[in-house]
Amino acid sequence: MTKIKLGIVGCGAISQLNVPGYLENSNCEIVSLCDTQYERAESRSDQWGIKPQIFTDFDEFISNTDMDAIEILTPTFLHSEQIIKALNSNKHVSCQKPLSTTLDEAEKINSALKKSTSKFRITENYLYYPPIIKAKQLINDGAIGEPNMIRIRHLRGKSSNSYKLENDTNIWRRDSNKNPGGGLYDGGWHHYATAVNLVGEISKISAFVSKNEDFIDETPSSTIFEVKNKKCLVSIDYASSPEMYLRSKYYSVDEFFEIIGSEGTIWITRCTGEMLDLPPLIVFNGDKSTHHQIDSDWISGFKGAAHAFIDSINNDCHIDMDIDFSTHVLKIALGVYESSNTNQTVTIN
Repeated sequence: MTKIKLGIVGCGAISQLNVPGYLENSNCEIVSLCDTQYERAESRSDQWGIKPQIFTDFDEFISNTDMDAIEILTPTFLHSEQIIKALNSNKHVSCQKPLSTTLDEAEKINSALKKSTSKFRITENYLYYPPIIKAKQLINDGAIGEPNMIRIRHLRGKSSNSYKLENDTNIWRRDSNKNPGGGLYDGGWHHYATAVNLVGEISKISAFVSKNEDFIDETPSSTIFEVKNKKCLVSIDYASSPEMYLRSKYYSVDEFFEIIGSEGTIWITRCTGEMLDLPPLIVFNGDKSTHHQIDSDWISGFKGAAHAFIDSINNDCHIDMDIDFSTHVLKIALGVYESSNTNQTVTIN
């Protein structure tokens, strides 16, 4: 296979999770880094043991002809402009979620894609998290019959681990002029994408979103989705226990997924955190339960996403979270706020 020459845009906290998969991939070489802070990019190159070109200007970075593809890890309000410039420069593009801040931006990206032969996807690590991959396989194999309900619980708390954020990580996230929503927009994207991946597109949304002094904090909140052309609902709850420590190697977050079917139920007992002393995945069928002891390290989803991007380029194959999938998830993310703000159920066209 061809060794894909990759550039990374944005060397902040999330790069510590997104980049290791590329470093491990023998068919990938990171040839350039771009960050507004030269010292931060230089520090990451030392951390990762690589000798890339370092840029502080995106236009200079994207004009680099010795680069096949890029991974965009910048704030969401920069995504559309950077994606379009990259596509116009004939680069394959993987971009950290969310896709963009508006549907108008998403349409502009789609228009650029129609004129391009490059690959494009939104990076979504949950779709490559081993317990979620296993759950999807079990659903497709009929292990629990026809799914009729997905319940997702997202809990924020304290963390005592050493995983540190950059000082500027959340500044733009707290700016409503640059970010259309708080935790249910940025973090909620993971859950919306996971639900669509497991049971299909969403047709209706009912939501209650709390507002707090901190723009990012939208707990407690709850959403209910109707799955298109199926008798299936998705319920997602967001809560916080600010004085409770959560066991996690990463963010102070814990998640629990339950997929209920006509013949059984699947539990995914962890993701970002490891609060429960249970197997990562359990299948219940009547009086029988099957425990699946599989890789449940959250970073494995990021690594799987990196490998999938490189493979899609080398094998010229379709990849998850393409523009259509990503635009649908964006409609869900924006629809959650519309429903809460108007106290009405929102229909996705």
